[in-house]
Amino acid sequence: MTKGSVISKDETKIGYTKFGAGPAIIIVHGGYSIQQNWFVFAKELAATHTVYTYDRRGRGQSLDTGKSYTFDKELDDLSAMVEMAGTETTLVAHSFGGGVALAYSMRDGFTGNVILYEPMNSIFQQVSKGHLDEVKAFVEKGDLDAATYLIQTKIVCQPKEDVDILRNRPYWSAFCKYTPVFVREIEELDNLKPSEADANTLKAKMWLLLGDKSWTEIRIASAGVVSIVRGLTLYPLIGQHHLAYSENPTILKNLVLRCMLEK
Repeated sequence: MTKGSVISKDETKIGYTKFGAGPAIIIVHGGYSIQQNWFVFAKELAATHTVYTYDRRGRGQSLDTGKSYTFDKELDDLSAMVEMAGTETTLVAHSFGGGVALAYSMRDGFTGNVILYEPMNSIFQQVSKGHLDEVKAFVEKGDLDAATYLIQTKIVCQPKEDVDILRNRPYWSAFCKYTPVFVREIEELDNLKPSEADANTLKAKMWLLLGDKSWTEIRIASAGVVSIVRGLTLYPLIGQHHLAYSENPTILKNLVLRCMLEK
């Protein structure tokens, strides 16, 4: 395990961690996570591959304090990672990161493999569902607990009883810490509505992984991608939902490797 960094187009330093040796894989994490949350999964893949995890801007090793934020900058960050890892790398992209990988592949004509794990978007349904201003108001008041609770129950749409349990666990404070960053990402996801014509420009081979226990909102977002991307292969993650990378990394690893073996 070694740490390094790349410099994005706007001079932001994007920090990454490298595991193993072999064909390259880049993990693009979601909104309420950092690269460290993917380390167990990355170490499993590292038995046969070079695996790069990186902190998306605004968190961990990739702070962008004082800089303006746009979705294009996220794509530039991923572009810098691909330039470092090689254009034939495989992208494993989760949730908001799935939206980033999809948009990057369309914008830059990426030709490698793209494995989308429940990618978020607003193709069929606006991600914020009209709650964005309410969330922003909580954040501006400094009430990150209320903002995070609203996001989890009304935007992510986890069952309230599950969120109540989560709220009483130690890592809830980590969720709250990243809520201000997540808010700006929700705003960009509200505008992520690629068309079938946009998707027809894709040059990458693409897969979509969907947990058979995932929430309705996740299924709607995944269905949006299925509706526009021709030649997409869909695989179920049996017995899993949105957090298989931490709850059952082995089943996720095996499915990712299965995708990579397909021609």
